[in-house]
Amino acid sequence: MAEKKEEAEKPEEATESVPLLKRKSTIIIILAIVLTFLILITTVSVVFLVNRPEPKETKVTETLGTIVPMRDYLVNLIDYGGRRYLKVSLSLEVKDEKVSAEIETKKTVLRNYIINILSSKTFNDIKSVEGKSHLRKAIILKCNFILKSGKVLNVYFNDFIIQ
Repeated sequence: MAEKKEEAEKPEEATESVPLLKRKSTIIIILAIVLTFLILITTVSVVFLVNRPEPKETKVTETLGTIVPMRDYLVNLIDYGGRRYLKVSLSLEVKDEKVSAEIETKKTVLRNYIINILSSKTFNDIKSVEGKSHLRKAIILKCNFILKSGKVLNVYFNDFIIQ
């Protein structure tokens, strides 16, 4: 009887070792696949990063267009009490002389619209750098609306005094 027990135990050990071997081999196969995948990703990343072409440096030579100086502007700001005023001296940058000639012929009209834009602002509207940028954009838009032969590229403030 003791022999039958030993024989009965041996097949159980054999059946237990087979699933254990299957589990170990499955884990080894999964680890091998993951390791292969990681090596593949690393290799592809290195190849693309090393062989990436260097960006070409383009020389940006920004040339200024024609600068057209405008007269000084002195306007009241719309603040309570009307005690603040703005003194601005500005110049308009245009692409070529043709636009510059048109500005000279329409200088009175442009000046009128610029005065309207400037006098419609409050101190809080123009005290910051962002406010000055918005003011610059408003002047450019209005000038470009009036001009037909070209466009104003930029507005440069030579003086900007708020009191």
